[in-house]
Amino acid sequence: VDATGCKVKVEELTKQRDQSNNELEQLRKQLQENQNQWTVPRGAVQLKKSEELGHGGWGYVVKGTFRRKTVAVKCIFSAIISDKNLERVRREINTMALVRHPNLVLFIAAVLDNPEGPLIVTE
Repeated sequence: VDATGCKVKVEELTKQRDQSNNELEQLRKQLQENQNQWTVPRGAVQLKKSEELGHGGWGYVVKGTFRRKTVAVKCIFSAIISDKNLERVRREINTMALVRHPNLVLFIAAVLDNPEGPLIVTE
């Protein structure tokens, strides 16, 4: 391959990279817009910690109240919160926000500003 051919290939790859970066930025904006639709402040969810429904490796589930409705609230353990795990929780929330099926609990909202760890509100 001569120098001209290499230059053309570099230009093509640069153009593809720029297009991919633009698409990625658009997806990030869309994700942020979606997140704004389901994120609620901590004060919007009341927990009934005495009414635990279950627990696992990432957290526990308790009864709660959101907009005067009884809900299940998944409370993520603060001890496991790291940047990597927080990103996993956000991915789980994003997936739950998009999925509707009769055999799955309905995702309602999420609290991301809780100092004790994220909360996921479901039916």
